[in-house]
Amino acid sequence: MKKSIALISVFAVLMIAFSGCVDNNSPAVNGTDSATPETNAISEEDVAGISTLETLPAGFEYVDTVLLSTDEIKSDYNAENVSGVLNVSEGIYKDSNETNYYVDVIELEDEDAANNFIDAYKASFPPLSNGSRFTDVSFNGHSAVIITDYMTSGGKTVPRYTYIWSNENYVIVVFGNTAEEASIRQLAEATGY
Repeated sequence: MKKSIALISVFAVLMIAFSGCVDNNSPAVNGTDSATPETNAISEEDVAGISTLETLPAGFEYVDTVLLSTDEIKSDYNAENVSGVLNVSEGIYKDSNETNYYVDVIELEDEDAANNFIDAYKASFPPLSNGSRFTDVSFNGHSAVIITDYMTSGGKTVPRYTYIWSNENYVIVVFGNTAEEASIRQLAEATGY
C-alpha cells in the first residue's frame, strides 16, 4: 500500500514539474516577437532534415543527403579551432544543366559557436584586390553573407558564390559549381531559414 501511495506521489510531482514546461501563451511566433521580422526557427529538426529541402525552385532536382564528420567540415571551412560542432549534413542538388549545388547544415552547441564558425570561415579568405569579398544580404527574415571567391575554369577566372548565415545554433551554407549567383540565392531562399 505504501508503494502505491509513493508511486502516485511521484507521478503527481512529475506532472506538476512538466506542466511548468508547457506554456501556450507565448508571444513569440517562429522564434520572433511582433517587433522583429518573422524568421523560421529551426528548433526540433535535425541537420539532415534541414538540408533536404521540401520545396525546390524550378529547374532544381534533389540528389542525396549525406552526413559529414565534424573533422571533415572543420577542415573544409577552415574552422579547426572552433569548438562545439555537433552534427553536419549536406544536401546535394543539381539543375537542368547538371550543375551541382550543396546545402550544408552545421549544428553547433549554441549561437556563439555558430557565429564563431562563420567568423573563422570568413577569416580564411584573403582580401580581394578589387571590390569586396563579402556582401551582406537579407532574405527569409534574416541576414546572410555572400562570399565571392574566384577559380580558374577553362582557362578563365570565374566567380563562385557562397551564401552563409546562422539561425539559432545552426550555420547554413549554400554554394554550387556555377558563376550564376542568382541560382544559388534561389536555393538559399528555398531553405526557408
